[in-house]
Amino acid sequence: MNIKRILKGAGIRSSYGTMGAAGVVLIEDTRRILVDVGHFGIRDPLLREMNRAGVQCKDIDAVVLTHLNWDHCFNVDLFPNAQIIVGVDEMEKGTLSGVPDGITPAFKSYLSTLNVLTVSDGYKITPNVSIVYTPGHTPGHVAVSAKDGKSHTIMTGDAIPNLRAYRRGMPDLAFYNETMARESVSKIKSLKPDLIIPGHDAPFTDQGYTELDSVDIIMREEQEVNTVLTFGKTASDRPVVFNA
Repeated sequence: MNIKRILKGAGIRSSYGTMGAAGVVLIEDTRRILVDVGHFGIRDPLLREMNRAGVQCKDIDAVVLTHLNWDHCFNVDLFPNAQIIVGVDEMEKGTLSGVPDGITPAFKSYLSTLNVLTVSDGYKITPNVSIVYTPGHTPGHVAVSAKDGKSHTIMTGDAIPNLRAYRRGMPDLAFYNETMARESVSKIKSLKPDLIIPGHDAPFTDQGYTELDSVDIIMREEQEVNTVLTFGKTASDRPVVFNA
């Protein structure tokens, strides 16, 4: 089995709102599986990095949408031949924005034209890759568990978006149910994964980060020069809770 981050996730927010930089992960087992697909703003980087990994959209057998928030699912149209795997409650109750909106019904109508499979806890995508039902952030959020006999990796989506959320025991946002969100974090911890690849952060273990990502924030100015701020981690985050 091979697990590769195609796109790195990052928790980028500003006073204007969120940038929605969700991670995209490729699992190559008996099937080629893509966990999340991102949104239009990362469409070109997604295609570029898939090409660098030697994988084309037509090569993907299954796409797991951990949930239907816009930043994780909007590029699903790139994979019309893949099986699209979604949590059963997410297909019924999930929304693009996390709250009721007028766009979600049209998006779900489009999804219904694809090969959609709604799944519950424990569903096996391959003998080594299975679904972990992790509701709370959204109604039917799912994580993806991959075991190769040597190590256990869980792609947690936004059930655990970052290391801070893991240590806190609560994701940054719970659109659906806070109690369920906390229980989902505990559930993932109880599985004792060797590695967690979160939805919006670098991979980590119980001891801290295993990789240190950096991100460039690029701001356009009136002249032909951009202001670029580069942020990189130098140590593991301490648990922090932000109050609204």
